[in-house]
Amino acid sequence: MYLSSVGYELHRSLNEKVQYVSNPINAFSLLRRTHEDLPKWHEYFKEAIGEGNQSILVDLVKMVPNDVDMLSAMHGIQRIEKIYDLKIDDLAQGVLQGVQYNVQLTYRDLIAMGNSMYQQSDYQTAAKWYRIACKRELENPEQLFIQILGDPSEHLHRQYIKSLFKYGSTTSEPSKSIEEAFIMVQASQEELDNIMSDLNEPQNDVEVEKDLYQVKRSPSNCELGCRGLYRQKTNLVCRYKSTANTFLRLAPLKLEEISLDPFMAMYHEVLYDSEIRELKGQSMNMVNGYASQRNGTEIRDTVVRYDWWSNTSLVRERINQRIIDMTGFNFLKDEKLQIANYGLGTYFQPHFDYSSDGFETPNITTLGDRLASILFYASEVPQGGATVFPEINVTVFPQKGSMLYWFNLHDDGKPDIRSLHSVCPVLNGDRWTLTKWVPMFPQMFSFPCKS
Repeated sequence: MYLSSVGYELHRSLNEKVQYVSNPINAFSLLRRTHEDLPKWHEYFKEAIGEGNQSILVDLVKMVPNDVDMLSAMHGIQRIEKIYDLKIDDLAQGVLQGVQYNVQLTYRDLIAMGNSMYQQSDYQTAAKWYRIACKRELENPEQLFIQILGDPSEHLHRQYIKSLFKYGSTTSEPSKSIEEAFIMVQASQEELDNIMSDLNEPQNDVEVEKDLYQVKRSPSNCELGCRGLYRQKTNLVCRYKSTANTFLRLAPLKLEEISLDPFMAMYHEVLYDSEIRELKGQSMNMVNGYASQRNGTEIRDTVVRYDWWSNTSLVRERINQRIIDMTGFNFLKDEKLQIANYGLGTYFQPHFDYSSDGFETPNITTLGDRLASILFYASEVPQGGATVFPEINVTVFPQKGSMLYWFNLHDDGKPDIRSLHSVCPVLNGDRWTLTKWVPMFPQMFSFPCKS
């Protein structure tokens, strides 16, 4: 009965499983259940049938997401809500940027999000989550489920009212609202029921909703880019490139100009399905990368999974040779490439690829700084996941099989701050990329300084 209530299906194919967790609502709900509910079921079965017959469950519990994973997932939901300006009412119902999906957050999911926002002192957002939860009913009201998983509604109404009062302290009379919130802690259940009855009156609920959504922060320029709101650039063309070398004269490739100053371009249909399968096959040992990691200091929140494709591979050599043919850059065909995958709400904050930004430092003593960045998109991303350049108001949405490249340095080797870029959170889908950074010194004859 519990598995049916959470939409569990047997015999899903690998593709179906990937598609399932590519939706952030499914991904968050699954992670919360495995983090919070599965260990409770394990304790129940230990008492009911003993430890001898549940070795599979014991092994599963060892692999459940930890507190950091859970917090990252909550921040991921919070991030896509704020960056894409999603209404929490819609998000809870499975509506992402106007697209309705056949899924919604559960009663326990809503309360978990409300609790997280309350702990962060974001009382406005907490009240939004609690308000939606108050309109729902517990999916499994049976006594056995409540006994095992706990009753999430036990403190819901009190937390909702406290959030409203504490949010009011930031918009009206602080001392009065904080005092009222303190009184709510001591209020009787009957008093709470009376307040909730008033709040649930349709006219009052409309006023509460209006109040909760009337205060909105101004979006950053990066967020505008993630939403696709930059003004479209003009005087750009798409063409077949066939003049750089013998290879392109024999097999011209589709090139789209993204920006002329600084120059940025995208080649289309230059990474093939067979190569994508090969690169994903090299991703079995991916590790967490922390997007806020600088100079050895980790802020463990936003995570991208990545690995280096460095073993002997004819496919990798072929891709490197294709980069050389497309761009004219000079490097060895057997050089490594980075594979990356972005999951629930993960993103990369605005950063530069050259070394002076404080991220991983390239070997500048022998090869020089990162002159250019090569980025292959290895998956379709239906919503979100764009690469944004806020200094030049450019947004590039992922297109499977395409390759984006840009320069990080001027031709004299000085950093070009216009190369500042960010990866927007994936709203729905699975973002796979393949990246190559091109060092400066080997390009001195291919790309000499202009006089």
